[in-house]
Amino acid sequence: MAAGVMVVVMMLVILAGSGGQVAANDTQNLNRLLNNQVIVSRQIMCVLEKSPCDQLGRQLKAALPEVIQRNCRNCSPQQAQNAQKLTNFLQTRYPEVWAMLIRKYGAV
Repeated sequence: MAAGVMVVVMMLVILAGSGGQVAANDTQNLNRLLNNQVIVSRQIMCVLEKSPCDQLGRQLKAALPEVIQRNCRNCSPQQAQNAQKLTNFLQTRYPEVWAMLIRKYGAV
């Protein structure tokens, strides 16, 4: 379960980072982060408010409502693509984490 939270965190960081601008290497960075269990676990615990957040976790928490409530409506095409990749990853590999995130961040 902890690994799924990190994925969400990275997604939000990519979505929220650089004033809405996504660097060309963000997809590579995203793939690398998704394969790092330590980072994924740390970020999952952060966004679920079960442990303190680092800068990445704070950015992820800020971006989650845009992704979950508004389906990334205000995202650039690259951000939306990254968000979809992360959403699919979570739904497939960590469905229980995804369900918790929907409950926590999906309320309007």
